[in-house]
Amino acid sequence: MRYYLFLALVGLALTLDLALLGLSLAGPEAWLRRSAPPAAMATPRRTVEPTAPTVFASPTATSLTSPTPTPAATDTPRPTSTSTPTHAPTATATPTPQLIASNSVAFTPRNRAVRANIRLALSHYDGALTHVVVPPGESFSFNSALGVDPERLPWQEVLLEQPTAVPPPAPAEEPPPDGVALPTPPPAPTGQPIRGGGLCDLASRYVMAARPLLPDGAFHFVNHVRSTGIRLEGVPVRDSVSIWAVGGRKGEQDLVITNPTSYWLEFVVEREGQTITVHARLWDGIPPDW
Repeated sequence: MRYYLFLALVGLALTLDLALLGLSLAGPEAWLRRSAPPAAMATPRRTVEPTAPTVFASPTATSLTSPTPTPAATDTPRPTSTSTPTHAPTATATPTPQLIASNSVAFTPRNRAVRANIRLALSHYDGALTHVVVPPGESFSFNSALGVDPERLPWQEVLLEQPTAVPPPAPAEEPPPDGVALPTPPPAPTGQPIRGGGLCDLASRYVMAARPLLPDGAFHFVNHVRSTGIRLEGVPVRDSVSIWAVGGRKGEQDLVITNPTSYWLEFVVEREGQTITVHARLWDGIPPDW
């Protein structure tokens, strides 16, 4: 009995020795793996956008003793541009001016010097006399269209014709009021040359062309027949204009036409050969060629 008990104790001692030997060979890592809690599940890495470098102020007494918290990166929402549809501007149709009334007068000067002076007057100042537009309520000055110091232009001299006796005008031919009559030069004796002869003939055609379109009070001028006793060929007595262009100085005689209507008054002068035509038109709106 003792023999069998001895063998059991010896076997138990061998078993314990073998167990202790195995543990010593495995080392402490086995115990750590057995005692450590199960590993946490792997989480995906968060990608942080690079931010501008943070500039830190110089350390102070407080920052040396206590740690400064690092600002956390925050995602700032970026503004998105929204395109606003723009509509193309629509063109506004301009109403077409309507011709209300018109009248034309043509004449052909026989004197060569008169024709030369009329050409000079029509071509001067970029042809100011060839296209005149008078808005409602405004006035047109014949001498102003000749520019500054018109007496200095190279006018040709024209011999005055023999003054003719003028019969008393009929009531229908009575000239309208001429406004304030400026001093007139004395009538020149027969045969005396006059510089700029022909301007009176041209200015009178503006009156003749616009006479059917405007009231009598729209015309202001010194009557050529009443002031000099000389008729103008092809011009009625009441439409005979006396022009004395001396740059606005004393003794000047001008033709002023005022537009008292609600329409636009237009004068267009055309030359075809030696024939000169003056057109007067009234427009309901701005003339198309202005």
